[in-house]
Amino acid sequence: MKRSIFRYMVSLLVVFAFLLPGCGPPKTNTVKVSGKIMIDGNPIEQGAIKFIAIDGATPVGGGTISNGTYFAEVPPGKKKVLVNGQKVVGKEPLYKDIPDSPTRDKLERTTPLVYNNQEASPLTAEIQGETKNLDFDLDSKIRSL
Repeated sequence: MKRSIFRYMVSLLVVFAFLLPGCGPPKTNTVKVSGKIMIDGNPIEQGAIKFIAIDGATPVGGGTISNGTYFAEVPPGKKKVLVNGQKVVGKEPLYKDIPDSPTRDKLERTTPLVYNNQEASPLTAEIQGETKNLDFDLDSKIRSL
């Protein structure tokens, strides 16, 4: 009797193991997108880039910026592009109230806020498949919000 219950439980586990991958929300296909990202012709030191579906139908895609280059995973479609560029301007204590605190990089924003605002960013792109050399050159003098 115990052996048949054990077989039954193992059979149920095997069935559930095959069914579980089909559960949950459907996966969105993404494609690789890469390029250079500059401000006034100079590479953005570090930061993040986001690709937001204009119609809201697909999830946000994005990636990191490093030394003026970015790599992102993005669902295809028409996108609004957001950029948050930063540079290291020194060191700061990790814990302000602790003497001899470890330090971390102190960052300063290098991109105007308009580039990191979904309604105001002038940057757009249409992603149809894997895309290389999707470059952006931002203007530091653009009017902010």
